[in-house]
Amino acid sequence: MIRPHLIAAVCALAAMALATAKLSAQVAVGGQVQGQVQGQVQGQVAGGAAGGIAIDAQGVVTPKFALLRGTKLPQARLDAAAAQLVSDDVNRSSALRKVSLVRLEAACREFADKKQDVPPDMQFLAGLQRIDFVFVYPEEGDLVLAGPAEGFAPDATGRMVGVSTGRPPLRLDDLLVALRALERAGTLGCSIDPVPDRLAAMAQFVANNSGLAAPGLAQARFQQMAKILGLQDVKVWGVPAESHFGQTLVEADYRMKRLSLALEDPKVRGFRSQLALIGANGNAVQRFWFIPLYEAIETTPEGDAFHLSGQRAQLLSQEEFVDRAGRRSNAPFTRVSTQQFAKIFTEKYNELAERLPIFAELQNLIDLAIVAALFKKERLPEKAGWDMALFLDADRVKIPLGHAPRQVQTVYNFKKAQRGVLVALVGGGVTIDAIETVRAAEFKTDDDRRLAGARSEAKREAAADEAQPWWWD
Repeated sequence: MIRPHLIAAVCALAAMALATAKLSAQVAVGGQVQGQVQGQVQGQVAGGAAGGIAIDAQGVVTPKFALLRGTKLPQARLDAAAAQLVSDDVNRSSALRKVSLVRLEAACREFADKKQDVPPDMQFLAGLQRIDFVFVYPEEGDLVLAGPAEGFAPDATGRMVGVSTGRPPLRLDDLLVALRALERAGTLGCSIDPVPDRLAAMAQFVANNSGLAAPGLAQARFQQMAKILGLQDVKVWGVPAESHFGQTLVEADYRMKRLSLALEDPKVRGFRSQLALIGANGNAVQRFWFIPLYEAIETTPEGDAFHLSGQRAQLLSQEEFVDRAGRRSNAPFTRVSTQQFAKIFTEKYNELAERLPIFAELQNLIDLAIVAALFKKERLPEKAGWDMALFLDADRVKIPLGHAPRQVQTVYNFKKAQRGVLVALVGGGVTIDAIETVRAAEFKTDDDRRLAGARSEAKREAAADEAQPWWWD
């Protein structure tokens, strides 16, 4: 007989497909989202939801990406889609594209006055893929974000991605969510957790069915455990659950848990799942969750320019106990295998983000939350004389909304071993305490004036490129 190892993971995901046909690709700055939009690409347009999953009207999440695994659009098709969707100037690579938030808001106001949606160039921030710099110009009344950029188009799941890098661009609706959320302070995040009563029932089932079992019987037990656990609860806080921001947080959490269970192979050298790492007699409940990860923030002595660096996200871990009532609490230890998975995931994060764009999107969301917190801490909008009135007006500037993720079916995996039955429930989520992250960050002064020079160069380039009203290279 074989004593099998089991990992029954409590996972959950939420994000709607970014390419729902006939869904507006744009932030509705003038009222309700309107039908089809400019930039429709072969029946698919960028909607208000994240790619990779679907959410029904009851909030139950199903993994759309599983049906499209291994599907990659030909480069020629991506190029053609980008040519239809975005302007020629946006549809090119740039090592450092600059986006003026003040002028972007002014451009959005024109659409709001006409009760029209903004075009894809605006919705996806001119293809900006990361925020490396924040420049403040009090004398001009401007506040600028800068980072790499390129043209973009929907991938096989409908997620907007860069045509050459495959990295998703930042989104205007996510920016608005971050700015509005940080006005209220507090944390942003999500969690996917088992219902306590069902967790208690599963623990009792394991206690009664942990003896020797042939492979067929063992697999039947695993399936029964998943049935007992049933639908898991999805919670989102700090941001609207039905927004792209909220859905994407949950999708990132869910995909991480699938990777921990070896239900997906990311094709990243050196990456190992939690299932592969955990040893015999390792009965436990693990919790894994994402938090921000930045290096020191560089700034000028005048506080008018900031440089962000680091991989933006890391994975933490914690062992948990479950009592007879299904209540979970932190254990006074964390197993080596649990720590190893979190360490490997963090070390391989950027490579994972290249293979699985959802993790690049999580980096984007963290960037936006951290920048919004930086705005608040350093009073950058006030320095620029910008009140953000339109962007903070939820009535005039509506963000695209889908169904809120509420539940997801339990998934599980197992491996065979020589001894013991291993049960590991995976909890966790995403926690972005942007205010505390910025407050606790190390700020380094740009003594050699390189950052100040970059700020001045961006100003000169803006003056030279009058063709672009709110962005330039």
